[in-house]
Amino acid sequence: MNVQQIQESLQELRQEQARLQEAIRTLEQLLSGSSANRLSPAGRARISEAAKRRWEEHRRQQAARRSGRVNTKAA
Repeated sequence: MNVQQIQESLQELRQEQARLQEAIRTLEQLLSGSSANRLSPAGRARISEAAKRRWEEHRRQQAARRSGRVNTKAA
């Protein structure tokens, strides 16, 4: 791996860490019984679709790396 690939991987890991921390906060709020900021079914559906799009983009980037193509998306 070259330095640029390591930096890209590190950036992806930090983004994933931020998403995981948000998910942990959300689950902790659910466990605490807090009724504030509950999402509507439509809101949950929007978040679900956004997550699916993020994972699809991640899979495409991984496939591109494996096939030897260069990632053209600006970081």
